[in-house]
Amino acid sequence: MFNKIYIKAPLLILLIINFIGCTDKYEIGLSDSEYELAIPLVNSKVSMKRLGNLVKGNTTIKFDPNGKVTVFYNGEVLRKNSAAIFPPLPGIEPFIISDRVTNVKLLPPDQDLRYSIKKAVFKDTKINFSGETSIKQDVNVKMKILELSKNGKAFETDFTIKYNINAPTKFQTQDILIDGWVILTETNSMTFQYEATAADGTKITLDKAFMNYDLIKFSYLEGYLGYHDFPIDGNIIDIGLFNSWKSGSFNFEDPKITLSVVNAFGLPVRSKVNKMELTSITGNTVNLQSPFVTSGIDFLFPGFNEIGQTKTTFFGFDRNNSNIREVFNEKTKKISYNISALINPSRDTSSRGFITDQSFFVVNVAAEVPLHGSVNQLIVQDTVDVEFELIDNIYEAELKMIIDNDFPAQAIVQGHFLDDMGNVIDQLFEGEGLVLSPAPLGSNDKTTVPTTKTIFKKLDKTQYDKIVDASKLAIFGYLNSTDSDKNRSLWIYDTYGIDLKIGAKLKIKKD
Repeated sequence: MFNKIYIKAPLLILLIINFIGCTDKYEIGLSDSEYELAIPLVNSKVSMKRLGNLVKGNTTIKFDPNGKVTVFYNGEVLRKNSAAIFPPLPGIEPFIISDRVTNVKLLPPDQDLRYSIKKAVFKDTKINFSGETSIKQDVNVKMKILELSKNGKAFETDFTIKYNINAPTKFQTQDILIDGWVILTETNSMTFQYEATAADGTKITLDKAFMNYDLIKFSYLEGYLGYHDFPIDGNIIDIGLFNSWKSGSFNFEDPKITLSVVNAFGLPVRSKVNKMELTSITGNTVNLQSPFVTSGIDFLFPGFNEIGQTKTTFFGFDRNNSNIREVFNEKTKKISYNISALINPSRDTSSRGFITDQSFFVVNVAAEVPLHGSVNQLIVQDTVDVEFELIDNIYEAELKMIIDNDFPAQAIVQGHFLDDMGNVIDQLFEGEGLVLSPAPLGSNDKTTVPTTKTIFKKLDKTQYDKIVDASKLAIFGYLNSTDSDKNRSLWIYDTYGIDLKIGAKLKIKKD
């Protein structure tokens, strides 16, 4: 639906000059055989705020109170709890009590070599005793575990084996919950000591005796708790912003990658970067280089007087300790990495640490890229929808284009009309595109007034019929910093962008 307006020449001229400011279509009668139709086509700004809306995942674009733009990424890449250090032991094999005094290893052979437990507090563990005896009378048993105590009282339990005529007599006690009981040991072991007395008062040795358990689980472990290497493999960063930056370079002044570890283990943790390879949007790869890549980074951990607390350590790869500027100047799209989180990296078995059932450590990676620097042949791209009128008898058209440039950089603007399949039908400007001068800098090195150009482009029927099938317009802005030959660094602000307005004036013959 459009409005028909018939007006005299002076007002008609004014309307035609300003036709791309219209939001509706306007039909202007020229004669009995023809009329003109003014329609808006495009009103779009390829701005930093819009590019920020295109960013996905854990990447965000933030603007400080002054509008300066910084790209951030933050993501958790590894989380481990105490079960990764010391998983619960299922009660598959019982402890064998072979004599009246028997010392047994707490842990299976492979773990006995890796750990040196000095103190452990059981949690949610149930035990019982079983076995058999060939004595043909009742037997009273007093069972002790010498290293196990609670509130200063050593573990001791009494039970009676009731004789039955089916020799040998087998027995199994009721379950005993040892939640909160503490074992103190210097040898990774515990000692069973029992007295078995027959009904006639004779001291005997049981033919077979076992301590069974459902699950050995601890709320607290202290000692040398082994060397552990937790690999972290994957992609840390996928910055969608750079997908719109097709070529050229941005000389970033101060990008950073920060590793942080929140550690509740009372154990040394070291992050060892085996590889950190950064891939640009063009497929180039650059390795992050730093002395800390190979040597690793030691993180803080709570001491024995800080049980239940966490220690947080931050470490940043920056321009002073790495080649991070070269890395991000490649317009990094993703970071492929191989990082090891090492527990007890020195493997010093004499060192003493602790974990609780609530212990954990978390490794986070953050990237911070302030858009402060200089650009050279950088391309910013956006795609907008266009819809041409399907009108018969058009014999001539004229496009009016108003282009604003807010960047303190020379901009060459070009647009490609695309069909539904993304194929290029035609381009908006001749040659490489329309050249726009840098927007002037104010006293604070920020632009406030854009440079503007207004262009008229006449199309004959053949040219118009060519672009009328377009459904989208891909807009490109090629940027070069002001005084780039002097390598001048400037901030990019939230208000910067390339603003494009397009309207069409159609001459139509009446049927």
